[in-house]
Amino acid sequence: MMRRRNREPGLLSRVPEKRWPDGVVHHGARWLLLVAFATGLVVIYPSDPGVGIGRHRAGTVAPRDIIARVDFQVPKDSAELRRQREEAEAAVVPTFLFQENARDSSLAVLGDFFAQVDSAGSADGVAGISAVLSAAAIDASPEQVEILDDRRRAASLSDLASAAIRMLTPDGVMSPNAAYQLATDSIRVVRDGSATVVARTSVLSGREFYERALAGREPGAETGLLRVILARYLAPSLVPDTQRTELDRAMARNAVQIVEARVLEGEAIVRANQQVGEAELRKLDAYRDRLRAGGISVDSSNVVGNLGGLVLNVLLLAVFGVLLFFFRPEIYRSFRAVSVIVGIFAIYFLSGLLVTGLEVPSAAMPIVFVAVSLSILWGGRLALLATLVVCSLTVVQEPFEAVQAFVILLVGGSAAALSVRTFRRLAQTWIFVAITAASFAVVILGFLLRGADFTFWVTLGWALGSTIAGAFMAIGFVPVFEWVTGITTEQTLIGWADANRPLLRRMAVEAPGTFAHTIQAANLAEAGAAAIGANALLCRAGVYYHDVGKIERPGHFIENQQGGNPHDRLTPLESAAVVRSHVTDGVRLARRERVPEVLLDFIREHHGDQTISFFLRRAREQSEREGAESPDPQLFRYPGPRPRSRETAIAMLADSTESAARVLADPTEERLRELIDGIFAAKARDGQLDDCTLTFQDITVLKRRFLRFLSGSYHRRISYPETQDLTTGEDGAKEGGPGGRGDGAQQGDGR
Repeated sequence: MMRRRNREPGLLSRVPEKRWPDGVVHHGARWLLLVAFATGLVVIYPSDPGVGIGRHRAGTVAPRDIIARVDFQVPKDSAELRRQREEAEAAVVPTFLFQENARDSSLAVLGDFFAQVDSAGSADGVAGISAVLSAAAIDASPEQVEILDDRRRAASLSDLASAAIRMLTPDGVMSPNAAYQLATDSIRVVRDGSATVVARTSVLSGREFYERALAGREPGAETGLLRVILARYLAPSLVPDTQRTELDRAMARNAVQIVEARVLEGEAIVRANQQVGEAELRKLDAYRDRLRAGGISVDSSNVVGNLGGLVLNVLLLAVFGVLLFFFRPEIYRSFRAVSVIVGIFAIYFLSGLLVTGLEVPSAAMPIVFVAVSLSILWGGRLALLATLVVCSLTVVQEPFEAVQAFVILLVGGSAAALSVRTFRRLAQTWIFVAITAASFAVVILGFLLRGADFTFWVTLGWALGSTIAGAFMAIGFVPVFEWVTGITTEQTLIGWADANRPLLRRMAVEAPGTFAHTIQAANLAEAGAAAIGANALLCRAGVYYHDVGKIERPGHFIENQQGGNPHDRLTPLESAAVVRSHVTDGVRLARRERVPEVLLDFIREHHGDQTISFFLRRAREQSEREGAESPDPQLFRYPGPRPRSRETAIAMLADSTESAARVLADPTEERLRELIDGIFAAKARDGQLDDCTLTFQDITVLKRRFLRFLSGSYHRRISYPETQDLTTGEDGAKEGGPGGRGDGAQQGDGR
């Protein structure tokens, strides 16, 4: 996580007040940088000049040899392919399912029909038989009804129909409609789970069944009636398996080769002085398509290819710039920050020249350098977004045009961006190196399982080498990036939070009371910051330096006093000036030691612009006694500004709370709670928290965390008899005095 130092923004980093010329200059400088970088990519990775094929027509003579630069396949003519597929589909043998119970079912319903006819004829004669025929949807003539009314002739018809079904159905009978749709000389019959291909003539259609059943009979009413009854009650035993047949037809259609020929690299497509025919034209068209699919321009100049590359580069970089503008405006506004990001991208792509020069796998590209640098400076989310953009930019450059390169670099870079998170120790480097290397190994293995043609250990070795080099290169560049952008990273904060720093060691020696207070206040601020999700490390480092100005006059602050109080010899205005000066003195001393600006904010803002109420009250009392004019309150105020971040606001609250708790008599939990509530309320009432982003929820959590911390630090202790005279003093001895911390800590002094 980065911390921005409070530098006065330059022209290019200042928020534009007007569209013209401020807005044009502000945004135009960034677009100019973007276009310049995109152009630089085209320069170092120029477009291939392409392949010249020329235009040919059937019947003309080729002016020169055209030799294939890559392998390619020549697809068949679409009309010819369609014809072959239709033929393959028509040749498929249709499948029929043999229904074992079809014959028995037909005999059963046939017998039932004649039984009804007999019963109806016995009861109602011709009228009854007509009713049965009507119910069976059989249209019979009066003569045919009379035949059925004759029991002997009806029984003969029943025997003839039953015999025909028994004799003619064992090999199978299909419906007339299914037979009509057949276009093959054979069919596949599935019977008892096994399929057999039989000749079409070995089975009967419905029409053929009727013809055989009526063979040898004279045409007439009785023969016609028999045909109608068989047509009505014959159940086809061969049922089309439409799903199986359609599946077989689709397989046959897809089995037709779509390729007419295969041309190998180096093979002549057309020879000079050879007549060009339709076959040669199809080869040339297939060659053009194959080259274009591989990103090779055809019959165009290098200028056109480079222009296309420039357009792609600008578009991808513009996406990144727009996302910065909307979602990270503080980075977009800083031209220094934008320049550093472009510089990181440039180092990455310049390193790519070494990768292409050595002809090593694309996994050797230092994507980890980009991810780690940006993650340390601005967090994992921005690093992840930049990794996606850089990987996209990589694969639109001709040497790296491959999906494999994009996915491998994206996975490795994303793993590095998300594993860095908070970087505080060099030992952590090997942790995210291991995580990134494991991610590279998994994605490379995944491509190998899908049939990729690279070697696992060689590719992984280059990826691992790039990861280690990129990680340490990023760490080495961090101080440079901090200097250019004016931000302070976690590593730098750790260094400044070292108690062995000269300024802190001097405070420990010359102002030990202040140093003790500083350590405790830093612990309290760090705990509070961690509880609300603020930067705990920044709080600790900042609080370490907040009172460093007291080194100049340590004896004027009660925590360092061992004898008299120098304020007894000063006027209230002079005392207020001394107390007030520890802020300006602190800034001066810290700047002399080159303390980062982000830590100077804690010195400036830990008192805000509060009133130094103790000495203001004394000044007012003195003016009333002397009948003088009331003192100017502005002379009794800290220089400010008020806290402008959550961290400096926490420092203010921790400073005042720790100071007051230190001198609180009988620090029970209830008294500590009242003390904390009072200090927080006083700061809020005075408007000291108006310029920071602390929420009411944050305030509630801070109060609870401060109370838990102070209850553990200032709990009630046993008063032993032999030390009772040391732990009990006169009233007021623990509540401070002039230059002290009791009243002042709650009212605004906090010295």
